[in-house]
Amino acid sequence: MKVEYIWWNKESFVGCWIMGKRKSKLPLGIIRISIVLLLTLTGTAWVKNAAAVPFDEGSLLEVKVRRLGFNSVNNQPIVFLSDSGGERALPICIGLFEASAIYSEIQGITHRRPLTHDLVERIIHASAGKIRRVIITHHKDGIYYATMEMERNGFLVEIDARPSDSIVMALKFDSPLYVTKTLFEEMAVLIRETNDLNEPYGLTLQELTEPLAECFSFGSTRGVLVSDVRKGSPAERDGIKRGDIFIEAGAKSIEDIASLKEVITTGTRTVQATIFRKSQVLSITLHLK
Repeated sequence: MKVEYIWWNKESFVGCWIMGKRKSKLPLGIIRISIVLLLTLTGTAWVKNAAAVPFDEGSLLEVKVRRLGFNSVNNQPIVFLSDSGGERALPICIGLFEASAIYSEIQGITHRRPLTHDLVERIIHASAGKIRRVIITHHKDGIYYATMEMERNGFLVEIDARPSDSIVMALKFDSPLYVTKTLFEEMAVLIRETNDLNEPYGLTLQELTEPLAECFSFGSTRGVLVSDVRKGSPAERDGIKRGDIFIEAGAKSIEDIASLKEVITTGTRTVQATIFRKSQVLSITLHLK
């Protein structure tokens, strides 16, 4: 099964990745964490009664792993971290190795022999330590940054880490996962899917935000993302796929869902549309009635 869009469920994810090829190279991020762990376990790097990451509680938002999926352009995994309301989420592009580890934690999958994140967990447990919390702090030049707080016998150490590795460790230790509120407000996307066009044409749409545009290698937020295509619908027969981005329809620029809805619901029998798919701009005919 080939995953073409990010909103696939966990079963699709395991079918395409867990049962697929495994990445053979050890990620540099987790190697760095392992080295830091070995240094801190000597005791020299632990700080007695150290303060937590310099963020007051009011500046942090607790999030949960909402779902995993793939970017249809380059098949890069994406993890979505949602707020308590479940209406918005922070999308972060991650590696296959880390995506597999996150999925294993969500599903409670154990491995016959410890993988890299399992080894890090064992090192921490063997030292009577734990992950106190994880904070995804900021975003710069297309890269997200995170800090893990590790605690042992009243001592605390802060480790700079990739969000993907940090998320795995938070799941392993059942530790709270936070995002700074300023980052979440800036980069979060709506995940409450819009079903207004689900009948009769068969499209479910998503507003295109900067993080989604970046993940799909699309150079603008002007457009509408297709998050689902109903099986057997006119949209499917017209060749529309998950992950397509509507740019124009009916000779009109598509700015948001409302503008596309207007074209589809009030347009003529057939409408010419322009879409962005896998780094290509394509023309497609919509048969609306």
